[in-house]
Amino acid sequence: MTIYGFHGKLLHIDLSRQTSWIEELEERLWRIYGGGGLLATYLMLRDTPAGIDAFDPANLLILTSSVVAGHPYAGLARFTAASKSPLTNGIGETRCEGPFGMALKGCGADAVVVHGASRLPLTVVIENGSVSYADASSLWGSNVNPTVDALEAQFGSDIHTAVIGPAGENKVRYASIVTERSYQASRMGMGAVMGSKRLKAIVIRGDTHPPVADPDRCEQITRTYAERLKANSLTTWQHDPPGFSAWVHLHGLDAALCVENYRDNEFPNADHYAPEQFMSQYLHDGECPGCPNRCMKFFGAKASESTLYSNDPRAGAIHQEIAGALGPNCGVTDINAIFQANILCNEYGLDPTSLGFTLSMAMESLEQRCIDVQTIGLPLWFGDFRAMYRMIHQIAHREGFGNVLAEGSKRAAALIGNGAEKFALHVKGLEMVCFEPRTQTNLAIGYATAPIGPRYDICEHDWDFDTTVGWDHTLNGSRTLGILERIPMQRLAPDKIRNFKALATLWSAADALDFCIFAIAPTRVLSLDDMADLLAAVTGWHTSSYEIMRFGERRLHLMRVYNLREGLTADDDMLPARFYDDPIRTGQWEGTKLDRTAFKQCVTTYYRMMGWDEAGRPTYETLLDHHLEWAASSVVEAN
Repeated sequence: MTIYGFHGKLLHIDLSRQTSWIEELEERLWRIYGGGGLLATYLMLRDTPAGIDAFDPANLLILTSSVVAGHPYAGLARFTAASKSPLTNGIGETRCEGPFGMALKGCGADAVVVHGASRLPLTVVIENGSVSYADASSLWGSNVNPTVDALEAQFGSDIHTAVIGPAGENKVRYASIVTERSYQASRMGMGAVMGSKRLKAIVIRGDTHPPVADPDRCEQITRTYAERLKANSLTTWQHDPPGFSAWVHLHGLDAALCVENYRDNEFPNADHYAPEQFMSQYLHDGECPGCPNRCMKFFGAKASESTLYSNDPRAGAIHQEIAGALGPNCGVTDINAIFQANILCNEYGLDPTSLGFTLSMAMESLEQRCIDVQTIGLPLWFGDFRAMYRMIHQIAHREGFGNVLAEGSKRAAALIGNGAEKFALHVKGLEMVCFEPRTQTNLAIGYATAPIGPRYDICEHDWDFDTTVGWDHTLNGSRTLGILERIPMQRLAPDKIRNFKALATLWSAADALDFCIFAIAPTRVLSLDDMADLLAAVTGWHTSSYEIMRFGERRLHLMRVYNLREGLTADDDMLPARFYDDPIRTGQWEGTKLDRTAFKQCVTTYYRMMGWDEAGRPTYETLLDHHLEWAASSVVEAN
């Protein structure tokens, strides 16, 4: 049978022995696992022993496309990086936009599975399925852009790159992999795992793309997407400069901002984050091949103290979260400071979200006298962006007190002691994100129960569905999921969990298939039927929106199995105490907080709707329903 849209192959690379081999999976397995985090979790369960440390050479680093992703059509530019997370000790998964996902599909395999660890720093070069190795000792210690400059001088300007900066080399637990100079595979410490393997860079050269089944249909779907883009207010907001990073002044105020480690919600200088302030330093749009959306934007930074470290505009691609995580969350009012910090994060290979909440933990700990300035070594107060620059540099290089903060908020707070633990806002060891859960309860349930911990795109935000401020078109694509009415974003009740399950399952399916959530249902241009149509046009499969959703459920079930095997339980499906104990202090949401008992009841309701028992364990029948009965033994052993 001819395979369309994907190779049906895994490229395994053993760094310890500098050997590689191809594994071909039968098409039935691709129909079950699809790609992305779902395929990666299958491989982690199959090929790694339980209980290993994330930095053990036996851990895998997996870069994977999917059966549909990696082709030059709307919404297909993403790829996934996965491993055991050094922050959560559970499954680690992050997705990344930009040109690298298409290059990965063109490497001759659908996934690159990295085993072992090299004795010396290495660059792995993949060309049309063939693997070679180059000494990267001279690159070790370099920032991302100088590394790519050297790689292009060595291998040619037509290469595609996934590299780590000093943060990954030094195993900062929230280090990122940076592709194509500026596009981060951030969250969960995938760059630290890459660093533990002494793998400085993966270089892809050449292009061996598999044919798609119906290229005319793929192009038609993409043309239609471009035509419909301007009619969708949410997609237009992403598309038109300054893009989705300029959200603080717009949508943040409606749902309450995260200010100074969530201890406050009023940010007097929110107008400093107005779109016109962003536009004063806008450079150009980023590129996702084939996708008309172009939602990533590049911003330059004016010269400041941080230019001592880097001010390369090629590192200026900005994502949505950094404006909140390093802005109001750290009390920073200067928008230029955010652009400078963004460049530092991209050059050093640091996840700006975990960085922001690790810094805000330290800042609040300093204010509450859990620690003093002398111990930190600099005045790390809220709003002091100059001290923030210095600490970012120290964290990436594990210098001074940066060596403590490089461990992430949970571990760093334990090292600080004296009550600092209550200021470490994390779930399962992964830092919180800057979108308020006390007023957006779908997000709250998602932050708590997601196998990967809190992520701002775990489901479509409650704001979108709110009875007062939600987008006008919200229900158009959501009714197909069974979401039939608007619900106040702060409501915490079983009918909200019904909506959450549908929304989380859909975006879980996107993560399994590497559809970009910034292009798809329920509130953006591609409908659920369009997603199935595109999957069919690429692969030639007779498929349906039902199968799309099944991929999403299967990913959640299998990741849950992996986490249970690694010791994570229902007790870990809770939010930091601040969101239950401390009400929002001012404004329209004054007095709002989460009720612990009601929240726990909603979590239990979600478990039951998923086919899990009250301890959050998928039942045998649930696993059987998804061709995962082989994984039931891991659930039993976890008991």
